[in-house]
Amino acid sequence: MKFSVLLMLCLSFFACSRTLEKDYKVVDASMEEIPEWVIDLEEWLDDEVDDEEFEKNRFYIYTSEPKNDRDIACKLAHANSAASVAAEISTFIKESFAQSKSGDPSKTDSKLSEYLQNDLYKEVQATITGIQQYRKYWEKRRYKQDMGAKKDWDGYVCTSLVKIPKKQLQKSFERVEKSLETKVNNQAKQQVYKLLKETKDKYLNDADSDSDE
Repeated sequence: MKFSVLLMLCLSFFACSRTLEKDYKVVDASMEEIPEWVIDLEEWLDDEVDDEEFEKNRFYIYTSEPKNDRDIACKLAHANSAASVAAEISTFIKESFAQSKSGDPSKTDSKLSEYLQNDLYKEVQATITGIQQYRKYWEKRRYKQDMGAKKDWDGYVCTSLVKIPKKQLQKSFERVEKSLETKVNNQAKQQVYKLLKETKDKYLNDADSDSDE
């Protein structure tokens, strides 16, 4: 199974719409049924994407908020992909530092702490390139007051599945490592670089090792 596929932060989820009471009905969609990759991305990747492609790329899913125009909803879903990937990677790095068995080095290094909180996301976002549209699904929803919506209106929601070559994501970690050279004190450098390497390997390679089991 191809586990460890980290999903993007979504502004709205189709999954939530199935578990919570809906305030809309779907009146049109790009497919008759919600595609499997929207419902269960990991299972779909395991069934539909060959191992070679999976090993070279990471896959992310992003869902837009409802918009008045379908094209706008889908363009926003794709355009916001880079920001969402950057947010996920920077969060992953910060959590790895906080959960380090040898202790969080940012707790004793104010420059490192400030970098992680204020600059890390921007550094990663600046290197996110090579995003490719892989799949797209949209729904036209008719929101109804009598179903719980604030007003009656039609809105489009678009879900975008994108892939990014791992070589591109590697550059994000290299950018972070280069920035840390001027942020980390000499005593903490070895620990920080080791921790960052472990974080990079875990983020980029765990899915590969799981798929071989």
